[in-house]
Amino acid sequence: MNVLVLGATGYIGSVLAERLAEHGHDVVALVRPKPREAALPGEVRHGDLNEPETLAKAVTSDIDVVVHAANPVGDEAVDVAAIEALAGGGARLVYVSGVWVLGATTEAADEDAPVNPIALSGYRPRVERLVLDGGGIVVRPGVVYGRGVGIPALLAAPDGEDGRYVHAGGPAPTWATVHVDDLADLIVLAIEKAAPGNLFHAVAEEAVSVADVAAAAGRSGKAVPWPIGEASEVLGRPFAEGLALSQVVSGDLARKNLGWNPSRPGLVDDVRSGSYAAR
Repeated sequence: MNVLVLGATGYIGSVLAERLAEHGHDVVALVRPKPREAALPGEVRHGDLNEPETLAKAVTSDIDVVVHAANPVGDEAVDVAAIEALAGGGARLVYVSGVWVLGATTEAADEDAPVNPIALSGYRPRVERLVLDGGGIVVRPGVVYGRGVGIPALLAAPDGEDGRYVHAGGPAPTWATVHVDDLADLIVLAIEKAAPGNLFHAVAEEAVSVADVAAAAGRSGKAVPWPIGEASEVLGRPFAEGLALSQVVSGDLARKNLGWNPSRPGLVDDVRSGSYAAR
């Protein structure tokens, strides 16, 4: 299939482009006119989320699937217009969202769980519904890690002595997580096998203690709390709230319906002795 990928130069999109090519699909990367340097397999087209007409122009009749793996703009009207433009060309749309739309959870939340988004994901449930009602597919990743980058790279304190985790005065949160390569595998399976209107959680580990991750990251083996107020000054309040969010999320549906089998190292192992330890 010909697959148009938005965000093909980003963390998730670049790995997805690799995996699609490995599976014999033709990747068409949709990037802004001046993308950062990146090695992109296949064809490159130009478009901008802020200019829906450029997106519509990129979705030509030869495109079978569009994967929206780019970061949202942060303006609901703009992001909705982008979805409408991408869906208008007749190709199947796969939208990469995130489990933060669920808010805090204490039991394993599945795809039927009610949404309660944090500020950073405020209108994403409405974008998801637009995609699903149009026959598209939504994939909600947990906290994405792997290849030595992503959120876990933020855990190391600047002095390099101790691990660091974000919390809001209570116990350390738990994160639902997925390795970036396992996420790419799931998106490819969704493209190849999922029925229209399906929603899947891309979660390999339902609840990983951030204290355990931080301890694995710290050379002294200790985790130093990073109060959310201090973290907000560095990362911005919405993102800090995301890191402080405690969740338990199930990824069983993708395993059952698509045969997804996440196999990469867990987050703690990857931080302790994998791609992050090599940094």
